[in-house]
Amino acid sequence: MNKLIKVFFEVARRVEIDAVIIGGLALPAYKVARSTLDIDISINIDTQKKLRKLVENLKKRGIKTLQNPKLNHDLFTIFGKGSEAEIWLKPCDSFSWDRKMSKRITNFKENVKVLAVEDFLLTKLARSDRSSTDINDIVQILIANANNIDWNYLYFRLDWGHVKQDFEVLIDELSSKVGAPYEQVINKIVRSYEASKKS
Repeated sequence: MNKLIKVFFEVARRVEIDAVIIGGLALPAYKVARSTLDIDISINIDTQKKLRKLVENLKKRGIKTLQNPKLNHDLFTIFGKGSEAEIWLKPCDSFSWDRKMSKRITNFKENVKVLAVEDFLLTKLARSDRSSTDINDIVQILIANANNIDWNYLYFRLDWGHVKQDFEVLIDELSSKVGAPYEQVINKIVRSYEASKKS
């Protein structure tokens, strides 16, 4: 594991800040392989004092920022241990952290944590700059995790993030283009989602 990531999560845990890997680097946690050099981490932080404490503790461990991070900024960049990472103050540009999201954070490797699969899907769908790569990631995550998704929670999240219609268009297109190898799993995804709408 990358030294910068390891140290960052050790420091975040010590100063009691929720932190998760986001973006392409998180995909293996959801059974999807894609290589990326970008390190994106999101932190759930509510006071400037805590943010300062995080930055000071990182500095003590050889990780610095050239910026003066503020709560109202979207992100800041840290450098050290032969790498750099973007630290996001929201899990997605379209929404902030909430209590349910924090409660569902899961362990990925060692101290490194990720969002619940449903919340990660939401970060991909709700991006203001959603790309074809994001759509491909969503499809792969759905296929790889069809049996593990809490469909009622996903439905709640899609509604909360105002992307329910986007998701429905995506699965409609997916079910109309699906080939034989994935037909069963796509049908299961559609059925599970439809059932969650009735709950």
